[in-house]
Amino acid sequence: MPPAAGRGCRTAGTRRDRLATHAADLSGHVEGRAFRRLRFAIVRVTGIDERSLGRQGTGTDFVVFIYEGGDRPGVSWSVDSYLLTEAGFTDVLEWLRENLPNQACYSVGAVFEPARPTADSEIGVVWVLGADLLNTDPDHWTPVEQRIAREMLDRLGRVTIP
Repeated sequence: MPPAAGRGCRTAGTRRDRLATHAADLSGHVEGRAFRRLRFAIVRVTGIDERSLGRQGTGTDFVVFIYEGGDRPGVSWSVDSYLLTEAGFTDVLEWLRENLPNQACYSVGAVFEPARPTADSEIGVVWVLGADLLNTDPDHWTPVEQRIAREMLDRLGRVTIP
């Protein structure tokens, strides 16, 4: 995998343990049906008329963050970030299957600006799988962010969709 600029911060103790503890706080009481109800309680579903779609296409641009090293004591996650252009979501998952290191987590975002991103662009992204959370303080995570982080840690080293 090509080197990319890593970022992150050092924390005392094992960051993965801290993340897992905070994620477990949520998962301990929302397993099974209760978890599904909580998860979908925040989702708004509205029917639309498909004829009102103004722009359609078969490919878009994605950002992929790959997080490594957060499971070692005293070391935070290093992040490698990639821009995949003119891709479908399944193309991104296939790329991840071929390039995800063992014991790494990942997040995938759809680029919404600019229209034609480059490696030097300031990029607006909407996270569609995971999020840029693992180097933030878990004490400040919302319940939704706790769920997202737990799902990311559950996918450690595996490319799956929850």
